[in-house]
Amino acid sequence: MWKLLPLILLASCAVDEPREPASQSRQAGYRIVNIVDVPLNPASRPGGEQVPTKDFERGDTLGWIRKTGAWNIRAAVTHPRLRCATYETGIQLGAGNRACSEVRWLTNVEFGTKQTQCNNATAIHAGGGELAGMRDIFGASTCVRVVTRCEGAC
Repeated sequence: MWKLLPLILLASCAVDEPREPASQSRQAGYRIVNIVDVPLNPASRPGGEQVPTKDFERGDTLGWIRKTGAWNIRAAVTHPRLRCATYETGIQLGAGNRACSEVRWLTNVEFGTKQTQCNNATAIHAGGGELAGMRDIFGASTCVRVVTRCEGAC
């Protein structure tokens, strides 16, 4: 009996985690784990002529978008499990009301961070990218959707 104890303990740690239904949002093994819609505000920048910028902030999520298409985000992402998973955060721009409740999305989601997290941890994701065609839609953009997706033991 005592010789089998290590095998029994090892088997109890190898229990497979429950799988979510196939109907959940997935793209190449990823699933969406968080979506936050936030109003865009003209950035207050003192000084001379700079590239027009809009910024956004809600809780631990903040960032900016420039008329050139450059964008940046900083967001806290919590991983609720012990086993590791890979998270990405990204943005999508839209035009809508001030509460961002009725939005017409003008871009696809563009992801700018990628980080593996383990052991029930919260990590700050910081990164950015370039959105194409911003000169045409920058003025109409009033909302940003911050999307977090996950692959692995989410």
